[in-house]
Amino acid sequence: MKAGWEVKELSECLHAFKISTKVPKKKFKTKGDFPIISQEADFINGYWDAEEDACTVKKPIVIFGDHTQVTKYVDFDFVVGADGVKVLNPKAFLAAKFLKYFIEANPMPSLGYARHYRHMKSLPIPLPPLEEQKRIVSILDEAFEGLDRARENAEANLKSARELFEGYLATIFVKQEETWSKYKLGSLCKRITVGFVGPMAHKYQDEGIPFLRSQNVRPFEIDLKGIKYIDSTFNEKLKKSKLLPGDVAIVRTGYPGTAASIPESLGQANCSDIVIATPGERLLTEFLVMFLNSDFGKRLVAAKSVGAAQKHFNVTAAKAVDFPTPTIQEQEHIVKTASRRKEECLNLEALYNSKLQDISDLRQSLLQKAFAGELT
Repeated sequence: MKAGWEVKELSECLHAFKISTKVPKKKFKTKGDFPIISQEADFINGYWDAEEDACTVKKPIVIFGDHTQVTKYVDFDFVVGADGVKVLNPKAFLAAKFLKYFIEANPMPSLGYARHYRHMKSLPIPLPPLEEQKRIVSILDEAFEGLDRARENAEANLKSARELFEGYLATIFVKQEETWSKYKLGSLCKRITVGFVGPMAHKYQDEGIPFLRSQNVRPFEIDLKGIKYIDSTFNEKLKKSKLLPGDVAIVRTGYPGTAASIPESLGQANCSDIVIATPGERLLTEFLVMFLNSDFGKRLVAAKSVGAAQKHFNVTAAKAVDFPTPTIQEQEHIVKTASRRKEECLNLEALYNSKLQDISDLRQSLLQKAFAGELT
């Protein structure tokens, strides 16, 4: 920290702020006289009409999401939305934007949906003279404006990279499915069944047989983050839901039809509430996964899914899907070509994700320099 700067605890730098009311998210309006500010990422989260519920802002304040750690600089009258909103009202010696940047420079370790402010209110905040705070804010504003433009470009390019492969798959199935023979998916698979459905929490353990749930099935891949495990005895009881390499795991509820093949590296595995398909001789595992994750496949899955409030892609629905089926030779050619395209798109995604990380790192570096008194 720069010599001569004063230091105070954050809580000593804030006035109380009167909040008239907090509007639950389910009551947010799309139009109204007053914007609703909540702890969500978007700056404005809804609108409200009742003037008596509005907070009057005489000088800028900072909104802090107690659960999300999202910070917002607010210099207009607004209505507080939902739960977890802390209004930080800086005293005269602390500029609101300087406070916002200080909080962003000192994020708390994530506590999930627990509250964070109780851990940060005692943070020591460096306090240069007010004019110096404004100078630092001006430098950061200008730098972050450029970084925000670079981030928006990288995010747009990342979105385009992801859409490239989706567009390619759509072209394959839309243009050629009319010329392919159609069979019920049930006739193309050795088995279509569903994973264990029942209470599980007390049966989980720290290691053992991997036990997949729908959140572990992502388009084209099994995500092992947050994986659960069961013991071998319970695994043997659940013979119907055992997973083998080459099986296709299909999401039943939530994002019905999302599919991934079971890799050799997973070894023995079992699952809960997932449709399991074992392709037969006329169907390649990779082709089935590709079909189900394509926009064309998603439409067929949606048409066969059942349920009113929440759609389910159950075993009966899976067996009944009219599956456009080229020859094995054509499937092999399509899978090989699509795999190359997918690899190209993944390389582009990696490039733009790296750019986004570089931008985030540079932003944090500038913030650290600012509060160390190193911005000139």
